[in-house]
Amino acid sequence: MEIDLKKIKTLLLAGSLAVSLSMALTTIAVLAYDINMPSALNILILVILALSPVPAISTIVLIRSLTKYAKKAETCSMRDPLTGLYNQNTFWDLLEYETQRSMRQKYKFSLLNIDIDNFKIISNTYGHQFGDRFLKDFSDILRAAVRKGDIPARFAGDNFTAILPVCDEEQAFVVAKRLMDSLRGHSITLPDGVVVQETISVGVAVFPSHAKDAKDLFLLADSLLREAKALGKDNVAFPSDSDSVETLRCFSEKNIMVLDALQRRKKKIVPFFQPIVNVKDRSIMAYEVLTRIVVDDRVIPAADFIEAAESMGAIGKIDYQLIEQAFIMVKQKHYKGTLFLNLSPKAMVIKDFMPTIRALFRDYAIDPGGMVFEITERDTVKNIRLFENFVHTLKDEGFRFAIDDFGAGYSSFQYLKNFPVDYIKVDGEFIRTLGGNGVMEKEIVTSIASLANRLSIKTIAEFVESESILNAVDSAGIDYAQGYHIQRPSPHLA
Repeated sequence: MEIDLKKIKTLLLAGSLAVSLSMALTTIAVLAYDINMPSALNILILVILALSPVPAISTIVLIRSLTKYAKKAETCSMRDPLTGLYNQNTFWDLLEYETQRSMRQKYKFSLLNIDIDNFKIISNTYGHQFGDRFLKDFSDILRAAVRKGDIPARFAGDNFTAILPVCDEEQAFVVAKRLMDSLRGHSITLPDGVVVQETISVGVAVFPSHAKDAKDLFLLADSLLREAKALGKDNVAFPSDSDSVETLRCFSEKNIMVLDALQRRKKKIVPFFQPIVNVKDRSIMAYEVLTRIVVDDRVIPAADFIEAAESMGAIGKIDYQLIEQAFIMVKQKHYKGTLFLNLSPKAMVIKDFMPTIRALFRDYAIDPGGMVFEITERDTVKNIRLFENFVHTLKDEGFRFAIDDFGAGYSSFQYLKNFPVDYIKVDGEFIRTLGGNGVMEKEIVTSIASLANRLSIKTIAEFVESESILNAVDSAGIDYAQGYHIQRPSPHLA
């Protein structure tokens, strides 16, 4: 019989192509198989696998390996690594999903916004390792307290949430109360042997009774959480008749503005500079760096967004970007003078904030002696011991300090006693009326200037808005002045 070699080659080539195609289909099928897909699609994939010449055992091993890898990848992207709860990104996805499902199926659901009372004090005192253990213990209690089907998550730091599907106000209160009672039955021993009782504050909002979308629901629950803390902590707060998300919409818009600025989209954080001058000869002694967000042609002052930034935990990032942009300007202009910067106390106590700021000083070759950090009395009085240690440490590194708004609170002299400050910035409320008939204000400012002089502390008058005020400041013995009369803040340095 005559052998047709050409025909055999053709058959072998066709067979090889068929095997290659079949193996390719097998690989695609394995990669495509998903337990979450409609069953019809998975059945089709399994049929392809059944017809494939690739050994079944190898296919099963491949499926199991890929499934294990997929689950691990899913856990890393969706879960908080410390507590194992859903993370913030997943929380937002699930909250949006629950909102849509609630609208389709016409039921209510509740959102708990939870914060551990006094956690930051414990963590700062006993270390982050102990703080992490504290958070893991709480996450276990939270899991046990919520109902089957509820969705707990770790939002950020010691802030947790729980989505409660098919749950009205009364049922939400039962869950919140059970969680608080569970904590009351749980105590924790601190490293120094002290036993403390854990407590939490909870804000509760219900969809669609209190809000019309997921973000507004969270915003309301977050506001109620702050209200619960203001009531003395260990409390749960529900919306009253006067509470509505409309009153918080402006706050929400500010949150979005801050996020956009941090991500440098259409908005950006820009340093503005205002000179501080010698009262006698009007020469510039320093510039204060002020935070602004620029939106198109509009300049948004810090007073309009700082509260929102602090509530979001974004204030440290804002301060970091502000300082970096200011240092870029310093290098461009070859400025060798002093800068004043009003850092948020909430930024100062963030674990990695100051090491990051120190790195900026090194990277841009800025002398710490040329930076004056302003401490605002109103903000720091509750944490005076923490800030005393903080200030002394930075003072030893060469940084200088000023007390801002001096005289605005009741602890001004305590600040002078505890903080090694170089400057006092007299509160603007005392300065505004100096050019008129403010007799009492003149005496107060003169007394502050006299005391500071005896303590070798320089004084600065804020809000100098006229020539008559500037002359009165000079007469009172103040060393330096700052205000619109001298120069408005601008994006230009020197």
